[in-house]
Amino acid sequence: MKKFFKVLSIILLLTIFIGGIFLFSIKDKITLTVNILKKYSEFIDENNISKENIDSIDLESNKDYKEVEYKNTNGVPLTLDIFEAKKVLKKGSPVLLYVHGGSWVYGNKEIPEAISPLLDAFREEGFVIISTSYELMRGEENFNKQICDVKDTIRWIYKNKEEYNFNTDKIGVIGASSGAHLSLMAAYSGDSEFIDADELKNYPSDVEFLIDFFGPTDLNTLDMNNVNWDLQQIIDSVGNEKEEILNKYSPINYIDNKEPNTLIIHSKKDSIVPYDNAEILYNKLIEKENKATIITLEGASHDFSEFDINEVVEVGTKMLKFVIQNI
Repeated sequence: MKKFFKVLSIILLLTIFIGGIFLFSIKDKITLTVNILKKYSEFIDENNISKENIDSIDLESNKDYKEVEYKNTNGVPLTLDIFEAKKVLKKGSPVLLYVHGGSWVYGNKEIPEAISPLLDAFREEGFVIISTSYELMRGEENFNKQICDVKDTIRWIYKNKEEYNFNTDKIGVIGASSGAHLSLMAAYSGDSEFIDADELKNYPSDVEFLIDFFGPTDLNTLDMNNVNWDLQQIIDSVGNEKEEILNKYSPINYIDNKEPNTLIIHSKKDSIVPYDNAEILYNKLIEKENKATIITLEGASHDFSEFDINEVVEVGTKMLKFVIQNI
């Protein structure tokens, strides 16, 4: 996943330099894009980014609120990190929520170093960045709990909007791989579904937009021969309930006509989460008259250990345009 997000930084960087600044009529959006350009100009000068030295990038991000406990159920505390906005906005700070990947079994909420400059640019324009944790699978299937955790993070944002000056009309979620799956489930399911913490259950869980990086959307399509051993053992352990569980926790089964704008990014070369997941999700969203955009990569593997540098410019242009238009 580390390399995945470093490639993502290259996509954004090349977009800004080659595509230029989008000509939006809204001043704040122009300012935001200009600041991203400035931030990444400094980034490329300092790091000399290329495909060859992608592993050498090393940036740091300062957390303003670290290990904030957003709930504690069954004696298991779960925390999030808040990267505070650097500008005060009258309507409060829009929120970008990051949900990490790791096959539901691994990973943590640390913000990938390679996207720190991008997130800092948003912070300078008044955005809050939140990175959340969720209870990992430890020997048994717990999709329900993980979805509840992500959904409760969103509910916690609503509950604490006054204390942290959040603008809850502008919440965007960025999920990678299994984190994208959990984000889709949290966003597409209703407010009354996937409830865990009593103190949060009465708060909304609506978001404005969602970015899905290589996320499983129909769990029945996963090739268990290609997933990690831990996840394979967990799924196999449910026995006769396997089909029921895979259907119950597939995002495509929760889509109605009121879903947030969704950007789907997936590669035809993904051998872990088949590209069909992207097409199935896109077609179902359009069928239900939602707004959705799909970005198709031809040469990228699931973890971006392989990728085609020539296709990242077009991909980045569409991605940056999506983000700017939805804030």
